[in-house]
Amino acid sequence: MQASLGIGMLGLGTVGSAVAARLIGEWEMLGARAGVTPVLRRVAVRDLTRTRDVDLRNVELTSDAQALVDDPAVDIVVEVMGGVEPARSLISRALQRGKTVVTANKAVIAESGPALAGLAASHGAGLWFEAAVGGGLPIVALLRASLGADVVRGVDSIVNATTNIMLTRMREEGVRFETAVAEAQRRGFAEADPSSDVDGWDAAYKLVIMSWLAFGVHVEPEAVDRRGIRDVRLHDLAYTGQLGYSVKLVAHAERAVRSGAVHLRVRPTAVPADHPLYAVDDSDNAVIISSDLADTVILSGLGGGGASTASAVVSDVVQAARTRGCPPAAPLTAEPVLLSDEDVEVAGYLRLIVDPSGEAQAAAVQMLEDRGVPVTAAFDKPPLDGPFPQLLLLTGAAPRAVHDRALETLDTLPVVREIACAMDRIESAA
Repeated sequence: MQASLGIGMLGLGTVGSAVAARLIGEWEMLGARAGVTPVLRRVAVRDLTRTRDVDLRNVELTSDAQALVDDPAVDIVVEVMGGVEPARSLISRALQRGKTVVTANKAVIAESGPALAGLAASHGAGLWFEAAVGGGLPIVALLRASLGADVVRGVDSIVNATTNIMLTRMREEGVRFETAVAEAQRRGFAEADPSSDVDGWDAAYKLVIMSWLAFGVHVEPEAVDRRGIRDVRLHDLAYTGQLGYSVKLVAHAERAVRSGAVHLRVRPTAVPADHPLYAVDDSDNAVIISSDLADTVILSGLGGGGASTASAVVSDVVQAARTRGCPPAAPLTAEPVLLSDEDVEVAGYLRLIVDPSGEAQAAAVQMLEDRGVPVTAAFDKPPLDGPFPQLLLLTGAAPRAVHDRALETLDTLPVVREIACAMDRIESAA
């Protein structure tokens, strides 16, 4: 008779329900793949009276999450409750008891991953977190194991489904920000409070985790150069589209070859048509990893939602069961050295509201180039709201600090009424 392994789950929301349904409905398949049958024994929930969409007749529901963690019949603790606390404390408690933990909690892993990995190692426990980045895309496994012989140079990614859905709908259908948020919520991708998504925190957490695994350094989420999509306007989605670009919330990480210093940023970015991220729309995610041996590795597919995330969670349960007694080693972790804004080069897209004198383009271009920002293209556009015309400028690569200082000076130029938009841009390879 095949042995069993007790599973205790913290949380039974969208992801938790999908995980429970898979563990209960496909126990034979999972047992065959794991070599031991994972049995969902207990689930901790806040409201015991709530009606559930999954058949839990043989599963004990409890409101005591700590008792679930301490239960000797629970071998693997699956944390899908979300939030930082009490999730982090419960994960720590489980690891201290030598139990395997599988979590989808990107905030906890981004903030405390190295400490938790060290705790797991010191107690012979396992910490698995594939679901914390990219839903069902095996990004963690790729960085943690498959590229173990490579020196990773950089990561470019779209890892937040909510903002990708929103930007796609805003660009293709001209819907307003509020309407796009509501659609993402209706489809189950955005929370009731979408701030973590639209303000770039969700993507920043995931970028911190990827960089930790890729570079062996842990950057605090607050140190990520982060800007969300609240200020992205329909006008700029349309204009960048006319110029052959698509605006995405791009999570970018890079490591300097000589110094090893790193830079992490999450910003709305104009992506050119010849770039692999250009056609990544709606709920899809994509990650591009650049390394010395494998060169360029691209993962893409559904990056969020209950089913996709549940796929990663249950996969970790199977992997943990299969390798029980031999947990994954703690990822290398060193103190990061951050690249300064004088060393990080970016290109840009600018939309200016200017005087109708006919001299604005020449004056703006001259001023930017005099201050070290090359201008690769300029386009005059008619007024939108009011009498003043617009000027679109594409700027070439220059240090972030040089760009910022040039914009401060540009804002004082008499012919410039307003800098309506300043956005990062990836330069076309053509």
